[in-house]
Amino acid sequence: MKSANWPGPNRDVAMETLRRAADEPIDLVAVYGATSFDLFHVSDALSASYDDRASLVATISDLAEEMREEFVRHGLFAGLRPTQKQVEYKSGRLDGRKLLQVYCGGRGMVLLVHPDQREEPLVRAAMELLGV
Repeated sequence: MKSANWPGPNRDVAMETLRRAADEPIDLVAVYGATSFDLFHVSDALSASYDDRASLVATISDLAEEMREEFVRHGLFAGLRPTQKQVEYKSGRLDGRKLLQVYCGGRGMVLLVHPDQREEPLVRAAMELLGV
């Protein structure tokens, strides 16, 4: 299990792994921890669904803050230690898309995908990328 402070997965490897696991297009991928929110991918389709760049940036910034607050609520930042193979995920909606949040190893990954995308393959891919 990797430390919560490790640099995180390689962006290219992460995107290739997630694309192989997905049945539908992926609109957003970000990896986050105690002190970071690393945006790996924003699709052209997601960008085009906003009136302007400022609206998109505001939505992603709000999402980043919500993810950080959620992490704190779960106590996953406590001591910045990885949890022993504990994996949690939840699914919701954002702007008509499925929002998947995967927490494991003291890190999180957020994915915004097509509403019909199956969750299990992406959760398994995220677990692999986050080091579980």
